[in-house]
Amino acid sequence: MKRTITYEQNIDIGYIYITPQAEHMKIKETIELDVNECVNVDIDQEGRVAGLELFAEESKVLRNVPVYENELSLRLTDQEILSTYQLSGVEFQFSTPDHNGLIGFTIVDPLRYNITRKKPF
Repeated sequence: MKRTITYEQNIDIGYIYITPQAEHMKIKETIELDVNECVNVDIDQEGRVAGLELFAEESKVLRNVPVYENELSLRLTDQEILSTYQLSGVEFQFSTPDHNGLIGFTIVDPLRYNITRKKPF
């Protein structure tokens, strides 16, 4: 699966759509991630995470091409995961114990996001 990721280097802001259909979802609210003030989360009408807006230092990871991506996960670097935080069926992964350095996410509740894993041939 190819997600849409944007990054505006001149203002250090980036955006990640969690799923391809998220670009077309209506946003109910935007909240700051409880554990990291540089990550805003857009929540859709169904209470799902539609996308992430990254600011300041957190946005710089979007300069890179993802190192891993499938229908449930996105890894922006190959750094070790030192902390996680869950919200609305998504686990956010960070490179520091204090929830800084977003390095990716995994959708841990795929049914909530209408995702079915593809079966190998």
